[in-house]
Amino acid sequence: MYLRKNKRLPDSWWGRYVETVETEAGQLRVQRNIRLGDARHFTKPLAKRALREYVDKANNYQPLAVKSQTMGKAATPFAVFAERWRQEVLVHKKASTGATMKGHINNLLIPAFGKLAVGDVDSERVQAFLNRLVEKKVSAKTVKNVWTTLRVMWNSAVAWKYVTGELRVELPKGRKHRQRCYTVEEVKRILAHSEGADRVFYWLAVEAGLRAGELIALRVSDVDVEALSLEVSKAIWRKSEDDPKTDAGRRIICISSRLGDQLKAHLAGRAEGFLFQTSTGKPWDASNVLERKLNALLSRLGIPKVDIRLLAKIVGKDRTIEQATRSEKRAASVGLHSFRHANATAMDSLCIPQQVRKQRLGHSGNSVTEIYTHTFTKDERDTAEKLGEFFGTGWPEGGEKKLISFPNLSQKEEGLPIGGSEALVNQ
Repeated sequence: MYLRKNKRLPDSWWGRYVETVETEAGQLRVQRNIRLGDARHFTKPLAKRALREYVDKANNYQPLAVKSQTMGKAATPFAVFAERWRQEVLVHKKASTGATMKGHINNLLIPAFGKLAVGDVDSERVQAFLNRLVEKKVSAKTVKNVWTTLRVMWNSAVAWKYVTGELRVELPKGRKHRQRCYTVEEVKRILAHSEGADRVFYWLAVEAGLRAGELIALRVSDVDVEALSLEVSKAIWRKSEDDPKTDAGRRIICISSRLGDQLKAHLAGRAEGFLFQTSTGKPWDASNVLERKLNALLSRLGIPKVDIRLLAKIVGKDRTIEQATRSEKRAASVGLHSFRHANATAMDSLCIPQQVRKQRLGHSGNSVTEIYTHTFTKDERDTAEKLGEFFGTGWPEGGEKKLISFPNLSQKEEGLPIGGSEALVNQ
């Protein structure tokens, strides 16, 4: 095996071996020269593993069935496999999912495993890689997402006979941040101080609980102002139209008559195009709505974009607010997605059935809906006042011992006298 250098082409590893071939004149020994791969992708040990396949064939070597399927492919550099996976699998992912996975591959996985053979990637190496991410203060959620990308790639590697077995790792336990949410009063102020299409956009966001991408993808034909309903079937991400985030994201949502009147006035008889569109007929850009409209309105109303007190609680005592990660700052901030959290919380406050809440939010499971549900301060205050009245009134005068009856379930069922369960308070 030798390294061949070239001024115009990338340096490459080559292998030389002798093979016996059958001819009319009998057996001949023929020398073969084979290009094994680019030196930028193959280390010397990898090149040796690739050459081994050719030598084994020349020697008429018959490995075990499983080894025969994976021996050659297992020597493929991870970077080469990753490129093939991008071309064959990643192209079928949604635009948003594909962009995230591509970032994981280019920024983290290739630097860590790019020059390793796919067959040399194992649970121990992956665990060490994930641990290094944690040491670099990468959030637990990001670590989990990177692991998900690698696991999906590994499943393809197994199916394509590059490797066998599975990867097993322990993921870091991340703290669940208390997500900030608009209060009822803040939502009402936002709606009261906005007008026209902006007001309809914010109102629709908080009443229907749509994702920002679903909002800007709505067309006039998706809204029925007479039947007071709208259909969600598309989402826009980075100017690319695609399906909603999940299968459950395809849904029909009822809207209130008040919102229906606002929508009717906003459309003013228009029957086509996007529900929220520019003068050229293009859909609104969610980032522009947030940065140019909503943030300016929040500043004018004195609603803080970032809750400093909440952020201080999230980062804890070992770090300063300036050292907060992006995900931590996001948890303490409000934006377009906060309307969706406010919607989930309002439905919980109004005792809307869980199944209805899940369907309106387009969630595939109840556990996700629960994450979106917060408790309004007013509800907490009312609860505290009710408990205070329940326990803090009707005390016995002067600290006298007073008999208070607490009937238990068995007495109610058996018809026993209530007095039999009397207990001394203040005892």
